[in-house]
Amino acid sequence: MKNLLTILFLGCSGIVCAQLKSIDSVKWGQTVVVNNVPVFDDAGKVPEAGGTPGRHHGRYGSQYARLLKLKDGNWLAGYTISNNNGYKNDPKGGLQLEVSVSTDNCRTWKKLGAIVDPGRDLDNAQLIELSDGAILLACRSVRWQESYILPVYKSTDKGKTWKRISIIDENQGAPGDLGKPDKGIYEPHFYFLGDGKLSVMYANEKHVTENPSYSQIISQKISPDMGKTWGREIWVAYQPMHNASRPGMSVWTKMKNGKYIVVYEICGPESCNIYCKTSDDGITWPTGLGQQIADQLGGPYILSLKNGTLVVTSNKSNISVSTDFGATWKTINPAWPKTLWPSVYQTGDNEIGVVNSAPRTEGGNNIQIRFGKVE
Repeated sequence: MKNLLTILFLGCSGIVCAQLKSIDSVKWGQTVVVNNVPVFDDAGKVPEAGGTPGRHHGRYGSQYARLLKLKDGNWLAGYTISNNNGYKNDPKGGLQLEVSVSTDNCRTWKKLGAIVDPGRDLDNAQLIELSDGAILLACRSVRWQESYILPVYKSTDKGKTWKRISIIDENQGAPGDLGKPDKGIYEPHFYFLGDGKLSVMYANEKHVTENPSYSQIISQKISPDMGKTWGREIWVAYQPMHNASRPGMSVWTKMKNGKYIVVYEICGPESCNIYCKTSDDGITWPTGLGQQIADQLGGPYILSLKNGTLVVTSNKSNISVSTDFGATWKTINPAWPKTLWPSVYQTGDNEIGVVNSAPRTEGGNNIQIRFGKVE
């Protein structure tokens, strides 16, 4: 890293709390495969959002991977796979979640466990480790335009087996009732608050039929008992009188200055550009759509490095960095020429890894990580 930038702020008893170094570039190197589901031909169509038939089940492969570094140093990966004909063609079918483990700092991966909900599509896995070593996984469970659930699963054996313990939010109806407009809930993302309580954000279309109407907002809930139950809904990203705006795909983290930052896409009139906003406590968020991050588009992910630098990527494939806690952003060289639902993690003192649902020549995607040295 070069060009030392000292950031002064008064959040730590009036002293200098952090020295952030700007990232000029990342030297991208090794790429590893986490998961690659073989193509099969006897398959139906994967429904897109809203239930419209889309990609072929047999060529879906695996997508939407999220990692977690455990306290013992191992890493887990949770991601979506398609290995059947889908719930519309097979009552026991549907997209599934798979969990893999790495014991060598993400260089090699081994399948560990799976979560299956017959007759439903599972997707949007996200993992967090509790203080007692148990692991929680949140996801979306869907029958399109009919049933939307955000379940929480728990593992007490490091990801081998899973048991559902709660539902964050849900919306239920008869077939077709929850469409036109869609009334789903998606993309949960856990984080711990300053008092140690577990909280989650997610995209929420349930307010679209209310007055005033909101096509989609970002909602938040707090659990008083580590995921067993969930409290009231908190509105995080929305704009009064802008009911067509669609904030979603939120990812949030705590910054080195003690504040929280959330990144999200806003589709609708904002064309899925990426925005962010900050909060002192991770609970009270300013009203409005937030601040746009240039050069990013759709499906964002944010990482706070150990030195305090923020790193953001998205489906645009660019890498944006901030050394002033999200006030300004700089675009640097990307890890991938094309990304889908990427995520980014710190895998060493001067190393990051960008996880991608990488396109395959045979169709669909597989899960890969590209490592880079921060310079």
